[in-house]
Amino acid sequence: MAGIGLWITVGIILIFIGMAVIIAATLLSALGQQQSQQKVEAGGVIMIGPVPIIFGTSWRMAIIAIVLAIVLIAIALVMMLLVGRAVAVPHVAVSAFI
Repeated sequence: MAGIGLWITVGIILIFIGMAVIIAATLLSALGQQQSQQKVEAGGVIMIGPVPIIFGTSWRMAIIAIVLAIVLIAIALVMMLLVGRAVAVPHVAVSAFI
């Protein structure tokens, strides 16, 4: 059970790190805003189970998002395989229930 608690702790820490990065980026963007004309591009990936939803404001950002989606799917598969091996299913005799 210590292994599952470790994964939960790592997940919570990653959530807080992500929130801190978003807050820091927002503050840096607001404080360093200039009046010059800049081209802004954005893109992202929303993972709903194993299905990625990819969006972007340009083809360049969409391709980056596709690569990100492939990496996220690979990481998810590796994590599922690692957790699947760590959790052992006890063998129960069928005659115990008869």
